[in-house]
Amino acid sequence: MFKPYNIILLALALVIIACFFLPWVSVESPQLGALTKVLTGKAQGALQAVSGYQIPILANGPDAQLIISIAKFFNPNAKDVDKKSWLVWGVPVLAAAIFLLSLFLGKNKWFNLAIGLLGVLVFAVALFKIKTTPMDKVVLKVNMLYGLWFILLGYLGMGLACLANFVRGLKVTKQ
Repeated sequence: MFKPYNIILLALALVIIACFFLPWVSVESPQLGALTKVLTGKAQGALQAVSGYQIPILANGPDAQLIISIAKFFNPNAKDVDKKSWLVWGVPVLAAAIFLLSLFLGKNKWFNLAIGLLGVLVFAVALFKIKTTPMDKVVLKVNMLYGLWFILLGYLGMGLACLANFVRGLKVTKQ
């Protein structure tokens, strides 16, 4: 029988996995012309919405320049974006792994602390990076879409659930 802790982690893992296929970012170009075509490989104004599973496909295909431009938008020194883009597929795998491990290690306070801190850290670092990156640069305007936000909130929820289970475990051992 699943406990509320496992049900919460299962629900959040399923949300993360489902949102991996929803749009994460959209890119618009307020200035049309040759410079936009060079940066993105496209000449229209609203370029496209990209979901998580599309990132490595696009980064290694004919639209590679778009993904490389988005990556360089967040990290100007990014190198080998095409090869590193495959790591994005680890997002749903990590969520599933956390849930599966919680079935076996859910009572271990150190597991809960580690996953709790990981979930909160993923959310905090991503939020910091999003908030400190100027999203309306002159050539490209990157909009963060609901799929990415739900994933970040899913990891935050997993982290908070594990931290709550950690605290609950501390109270049980004191009694």
